Order: sequence, then structure tokens, then C-alpha cells
Amino acid sequence: MSRLKSTILFGLAVAFFILNAHAAVPSHFGDKVENALACRSEWSTDYWRSYFRQYLQQPIRTWGEAEWFDAQKADLAGNQTEEVFVNVPESGALMVGALIKKPLADVKKNIESRMGFAFVQLAGPYPRWLSKFGSVLVEVGPQETKWYCARWHLGNRP
Repeated sequence: MSRLKSTILFGLAVAFFILNAHAAVPSHFGDKVENALACRSEWSTDYWRSYFRQYLQQPIRTWGEAEWFDAQKADLAGNQTEEVFVNVPESGALMVGALIKKPLADVKKNIESRMGFAFVQLAGPYPRWLSKFGSVLVEVGPQETKWYCARWHLGNRP
């Protein structure tokens, strides 16, 4: 009987480990990432690289001076998110962002209604929308939107 118990307990421990290895993002994930994307929190590249690795594992790619992570379809301000990204340390920016497979109008509407601030369209060669906090929305394609907050090194930040 004790051998059977040991086998069952071992099996349960393995199942628990496997489930936790692929567990959903933590309950605080949405709040933390939304505040960073809205440019309403202090953050650093090291913080977000560590945070994303802790909860999303290793980046799925490094591209455009950023590390990209599978967002596990996390909800960010009412938007199911495909990927999140943070700049690599060598880049000239402090940036955190998300890629959402929805039209910009839908993403904008969800963020504005859930987070209580508006975006205004900026003039320029490609459409961008900016919030009063510095948060940016960019249409990547008809069904894809990038939401990010960026700061550039001005010599006064590490």
C-alpha cells in the first residue's frame, strides 16, 4: 500500500509541476503591464526583461531591438494580447509594448473605456494615436495593433 501511495504522490507532484510550468499569467500581470503601456508607472528594461522571463519564459524572438514574448493571450484593457515586448539593453530606448490582433479602433475603444484616458491622432507619414501620458497606438495591419510606451535615453538615465 505504501508503494502505491508513493507512486500516486509522485504522479501528482509531476502533474502539479507540469500544470504550473504552463500556468496562465498571474492575476497582477494585466494591471502591471497596462500601467506600463499607459506610461503611468516607472519601469526599466531590466525589470521588464526579468518580469517577462519569470512569467512568460524565454523570448520567442529578438527583433527590432526588442525581445518578444508569447503573452499567452493575456487580457490587457479588454484586449486579448498575442505578444509583449521590451527593448534590448543596447537599444537607445526604454520601451515596453504589446501586439494585439484586433483593429486599432477596437483596441482604442477598449483602452479608453477601461482605463479612462483618450488617444488623439497625430499627423505624420503613418497613423499614430497618442495619449496625454505618452502611450502610443499604431496600426500594424488592418487586424493588428501595437500598443506601447517608449522613452529615449537622454544621458540622464542608466
